[in-house]
Amino acid sequence: MNNSKPRLQLLQWLAFLSVVLTLASCLNRDKTPPAVTITYPLYDGSDVSFGEVFFAQFIAEDDREDGGIWRVELRSENGVNVLTSQAGLWQGRSSDTLVVPFLLNAPQWSTSNMTLAVVVDDAAGNRAAAFKDFDYTGSDDVPETTVALTQESDGTSHIIMRSNPSESPDVFEGLPLGSSLAIHQNTIALGHVQEATVTLLDALTGQPLGSWTDPTSGGAEPLIRRMHLLKPQAGFLVVHAGGLVALSESGQLLFERFTEAPWNPVDAVFSGNQLVLWERNEATESDRLRSWNYTTGAAGPIMALPSALHGFGAVDAHSSAAPGGLFLISASQGLTLCEPSTGQLDDLCPLIGAGSLSDGFGTTIGEPDGRAVFIRGNTVCNQLVGDLASGSQWPLSGAVQCVRPGPESTVWLTSSNSGSSHEVWGWPFASDSPTLLWEGLPANTVDVGFVMIP
Repeated sequence: MNNSKPRLQLLQWLAFLSVVLTLASCLNRDKTPPAVTITYPLYDGSDVSFGEVFFAQFIAEDDREDGGIWRVELRSENGVNVLTSQAGLWQGRSSDTLVVPFLLNAPQWSTSNMTLAVVVDDAAGNRAAAFKDFDYTGSDDVPETTVALTQESDGTSHIIMRSNPSESPDVFEGLPLGSSLAIHQNTIALGHVQEATVTLLDALTGQPLGSWTDPTSGGAEPLIRRMHLLKPQAGFLVVHAGGLVALSESGQLLFERFTEAPWNPVDAVFSGNQLVLWERNEATESDRLRSWNYTTGAAGPIMALPSALHGFGAVDAHSSAAPGGLFLISASQGLTLCEPSTGQLDDLCPLIGAGSLSDGFGTTIGEPDGRAVFIRGNTVCNQLVGDLASGSQWPLSGAVQCVRPGPESTVWLTSSNSGSSHEVWGWPFASDSPTLLWEGLPANTVDVGFVMIP
């Protein structure tokens, strides 16, 4: 029996059906591009400078629920060359408002007009874009300002500010007794000793701009333990005796978490979008870490550490295959890498240098390029975060009071050889040695900051 004719008819029908389905698919294909709106900056011509965090805000929308891909670019003056970018996914018909921060810390970017470009693609490949021009001031045209905090014998504090070494510094006197400070552009946040209060000051005039207080905090002074810049957005990260808060530049509460007895807050740091709090139980001399996703507020695992912690910090990159960007410094474990969102700990290598680690909680810091800076014995150690112990060391002549981040360097405050005054040193990123930035500071100086004030 010959079945060739029915088989041929079946193949012809399948071919016809395939063509029909293909045509239907083409006719039904999404050809409508998405929409994108930049909500910040609102207008062209915004002024931003080296050392600032530039926030791009936008909303992406589509006529279907499939979502898509977004990409935010900072472009050079010609509007074409991409200097830096970030990308991500959005779901549903609308992305809601997305906030993308850029730390403007590239010294090679010169003063010029630049372009913010937001490009979105829907699931079908349709594209939309929006643009805003802004004026950028490069590092060569922004003065570097060093800010120092003193504790006076009359129970007040002074803030000393110097932008030009050849000129006399500005001094703001009669301020509340402070223990720690942080500076963002033209705002100084001063953390009090005897109250859980942060006073916000105009960096140009010294006049108060506002304040924040937690009336429930108590315990050992200082009640404000540590002040930092708030990395995901403009503002300040405050570690106080009762927990931690994130404040806007005007003192508005943005984020808050509390510590439970018998644990006491020591310090906090951002590792990516994860906010990590270091707590200590003084009775048992044990340490632990708690963390939260800053965007969602979701809590990570509580990490009980196997040995006493001497310092921690965050890096953007490192050479180890282990996950995480948070490093821990301890005498017994050496250099450990931590992924705070999962609680994974990986011991990497011994510490460089010799001698005891500093007992000062504020003497360890992470550099973006993958280095840990800490004090060991009579040296400042600048160690690569990786599986092998390597790095540079620099001898100290006095006791280090604190280590702080600068726009292009790690900065520390130390007593001079004679002990009658203090000095500020800076170790530029990727440099083999530090430089003396400021000498002759009062011996009662307790904290220092480094900022670019246009």
